[in-house]
Amino acid sequence: MIEIIILSIIQGITEFIPVSSSLHLVIFSEMFYKTSLNNLNLLVFTSMHLGSLIAVILFIFYDSKLEIIKVPFKRLIELMFFGTLPSVLVGFYFYDFVSENLTINNLIIFSTFFFGVLLFFADTFAQNTKNIKHLKFIDLLFIGVFQCFSLIPGASRSATTIISSRFLGIDRKNSIIISTLLSFPVITGAFVLTIYKSDIQQFNYIPLAQQVIPSIFFSFISSYIALKIFFKYSSINGFKSFAIYRVLLALFLLFK
Repeated sequence: MIEIIILSIIQGITEFIPVSSSLHLVIFSEMFYKTSLNNLNLLVFTSMHLGSLIAVILFIFYDSKLEIIKVPFKRLIELMFFGTLPSVLVGFYFYDFVSENLTINNLIIFSTFFFGVLLFFADTFAQNTKNIKHLKFIDLLFIGVFQCFSLIPGASRSATTIISSRFLGIDRKNSIIISTLLSFPVITGAFVLTIYKSDIQQFNYIPLAQQVIPSIFFSFISSYIALKIFFKYSSINGFKSFAIYRVLLALFLLFK
């Protein structure tokens, strides 16, 4: 139970910052518990993301409401649809590959380093000339296609959406909002797909509920607090500190 709580908190803290929540769950499991994250029930793992989903809803309707209400509802729907469709299609195809590669390997180290460097340059050279209202169809599709890279272990969904938004010249605050909005259908889809792929008839519901409920609760609390802090900090200071952290983390994993 303690492991589930700690993993839920780690997942919540790292879900919306561009450092890859799945990577940090893998690191914690392998280094401190000497076990693979693959040993964790996939439904429990996805329940952690469900807690983050609740945090997203609260953030959207409370913390970022003043920014979101400036955007036409049609544009928000277009963003969530075209920004999500490519990764949903690709994610459904590569579901087994992603779920079976939750371990530290060369691919996860490389993607941690590469997308850290990419995040640094995207944030450094962005023009800060656009917000969500300025996005064209091709921009929405670009973000959606770029988000497909988040299926690479260690890449980070948050990082890929923020990188693509910054490359388009979208300011930091709106880049975070876009990333948060796109997390809603992605996390929902991942949860539904997990239920679909799982053999629910074989679940032992009482022990499973004892894991799922704490997973949702602690992930929600940590996700919401982390998202609020991340939004306030990075809207002003940018994402370079997270990019540097990614590079240092990759080097640590490479030479450990």
